[in-house]
Amino acid sequence: MKATPVFIIWDAMTAITPPSPCAAVYIRVSTEDQAELSPETQLAEVEKYAQREGITLLRDHIYIDAGISGKKAERRPEFMRMIAAAKEKNCPFQMILLWKYSRFARNQEESIFYKSILRSKCGVDVRSITEPLIAGPFGSLIERIIEWMDEFYSIRLSQEVKRSMSVNAQRGKLQCAAPFGYRVEDGGLVPQTPEDRLVRQIFEDFLLGKGPFSIAAELNAIGVRTHRGNRFEGRAVEYILRNPVYIGRLRWNPEGHTRRDFRSENLIIAEAGHQPLVPPDVWEKAQRQLDERKAREKPRARPAPELKSWLSGLTRCAACGATLVFVKPHYYKCNNYIRGRCGQSQHIRADLLEEAILSRLAADAEASAPLTYALIRQESDARDELSRAEAALRQVSAKKARLREAYLSGVLELADFAETKAALDKQEARLRLEAEALRARPGTENQTLPRAIAAALETMRAPEASLERKHNAACAVIETCVLDKSAAALSITYRFHLPPPPQSASIRGAGR
Repeated sequence: MKATPVFIIWDAMTAITPPSPCAAVYIRVSTEDQAELSPETQLAEVEKYAQREGITLLRDHIYIDAGISGKKAERRPEFMRMIAAAKEKNCPFQMILLWKYSRFARNQEESIFYKSILRSKCGVDVRSITEPLIAGPFGSLIERIIEWMDEFYSIRLSQEVKRSMSVNAQRGKLQCAAPFGYRVEDGGLVPQTPEDRLVRQIFEDFLLGKGPFSIAAELNAIGVRTHRGNRFEGRAVEYILRNPVYIGRLRWNPEGHTRRDFRSENLIIAEAGHQPLVPPDVWEKAQRQLDERKAREKPRARPAPELKSWLSGLTRCAACGATLVFVKPHYYKCNNYIRGRCGQSQHIRADLLEEAILSRLAADAEASAPLTYALIRQESDARDELSRAEAALRQVSAKKARLREAYLSGVLELADFAETKAALDKQEARLRLEAEALRARPGTENQTLPRAIAAALETMRAPEASLERKHNAACAVIETCVLDKSAAALSITYRFHLPPPPQSASIRGAGR
């Protein structure tokens, strides 16, 4: 018996039935949004949707970014890996399934950009399982509205989080990982042995004349590492020396990382309840010494331990202005002459040049008649006492503005607002008095420069002083030396820091 046509037609229909579409899955969970589902829950919801719609999920193409914000795509490694897979010539999936469109991006501009690439160039659709859209232009409009709402929500959430963290910072609450020397216990900082001893040693060594570079090298030599497991660098030591956490305070920057901008107006520094590791006067002395060190350091200068002589980097050629560099076995020469750029070598023995400079320093330090000189204040230098006081005043003003905003927003109670404002008013009054005293001091002091030269000379001639200490002492008083060997002339330009006015100490004391 012949087969009926019905069965033949059924076989043909079965042969042309299209296969089920394949999909990748993208899951993202940030740390700031408590309304999000966990990665496991998001995946379970996507699996239910795929099974219901007849979609095949590719297990090798499930991309998860956990604890990452959706504002910047380049900071989401799994997202970027998914985009790269979609761009491949033989991409195995035709769509990307999301729990919500907000998982794809919190930035409308980036959302439109990457969706356009996926849909128009890769043929990959992006679909939210909880926010179905109708086909056509009206569906596209709804999608843009959802994207805008997601971005607006992210902005508002960020503002609320920042406002709350600012209030916590003003109250001295810990909002960061434990710095070197401490560990976190019950939400506060507790000294960590033996790191606490090393912190005290860092401050002591620095005040004795060692630089951050040398201190870092010594810490590395005995196997000490940072809390991230890295070797110490000079900037890591400087960060420790600049951190007020070691005198019982906490510093927080609502604009992001402080990095090396230790006088930013945005900084919030508040008293905290943890145990200090160094006395306040030691910390303040370290700040002044760091300021002086920064002021005398030349741009891109080598660390002092790498120098061949305490004079390195200080002497220049009278003909071209280039630095005289140390060359073997014991001479100084013009750096440009060595490279064929200057006609005068300024060739001189190192011991003769050093002795000539020391003799000139001694003569100026011991001169019976007062030295006459022009005192020039560098307006761009924000590292002197007056600039520090003015920066602190701006900081207090910014704190008061943030405090008022927190109170008006209902984040802060009236009692807490009044208490904090009274403390800030007192601090502002003290800083204004200190700034006025600094502005009132005389522009020249005839005996200050000779005393500074004599103090530097004593260190430079001390047999027990290290090369680094001698170099730092020289840099403290010498801006530059210019050698003109043909004229047998050596000119020295001095530099020094004016000491704080006598009344400033009592002003600081009155504020405590």
